[in-house]
Amino acid sequence: MKEPSLLYPWRVFGFEVVLFSLSLGLGILAGLRLHEIFKIQKVPPPSISLSQFLFYFLFATIFLLLIIYFFKFKRGKGIFFKGIFLLAIGFGNFFFFGLWLPDVFLFILVVLLIVLLLRRPSLMLHNFALIFAIAGVGAGLGLSFTPEMVILLLLIFSIYDFIAVYKTKHMIKMAKEMIAHGAILGIVVPQTISDFQSQLKEVRVGGKFLVLGAGDIVFPLILVVSLIPQGIFNSLIVASFALLGLFAGFLIFISKKIRTPMPALPPIALFSIIGYLLTRII
Repeated sequence: MKEPSLLYPWRVFGFEVVLFSLSLGLGILAGLRLHEIFKIQKVPPPSISLSQFLFYFLFATIFLLLIIYFFKFKRGKGIFFKGIFLLAIGFGNFFFFGLWLPDVFLFILVVLLIVLLLRRPSLMLHNFALIFAIAGVGAGLGLSFTPEMVILLLLIFSIYDFIAVYKTKHMIKMAKEMIAHGAILGIVVPQTISDFQSQLKEVRVGGKFLVLGAGDIVFPLILVVSLIPQGIFNSLIVASFALLGLFAGFLIFISKKIRTPMPALPPIALFSIIGYLLTRII
């Protein structure tokens, strides 16, 4: 999360809940569709080991930090970050809509989306493009992991999030760089409905917008989707508890006397895990 000048905190939270819930809901929908496809084809979902996932994440993080700290050509850095952002958006949307659309329409849709994001990206367009991408990626990864493995990932990345924001602070540095170049890997939450029409270039660190990182949404979504084979009811319970974690994190944020960037994942992860434990009891 980034510090906004919150004049209407509960209105902001209302928008945040809608966008967060939409991400989880679309992710569940995509997960159900993907699960159905695997059942029809009588093939198991592809599996990803914990070590593979952590290796790729560590490699990507180190690579980004090297670009941020040692690459001094500002224009080239901007092109790089924008390219990474569009690649992530394109891949996630391609995966999500590919569950329903034929290849021709899918290709046209993704190309059109990228063109619009390049020409005149509004907050509305940015948020919806990212939400569909998160839903696609979360659904794919969710069916590739066991719930127990996702719990471990939530614990690891909650600790990482805390250290990266409060200790090394490299997460803040990365966020500032990506915001400065219009490549925001997070949901941008405004304070009024009309602000959804604002251009992405108006988003500034410490400005009037709140940013919820994509990772703060996709990790609980992975857990939610991983439970689909055990029943949609279990998934909905964990999704509800993830929303409670979002609420808890927001309360912590607005209660601070000096609102500085804070890690949003730990409270969301904690409540998601509580929700998972509840499904085990039930």
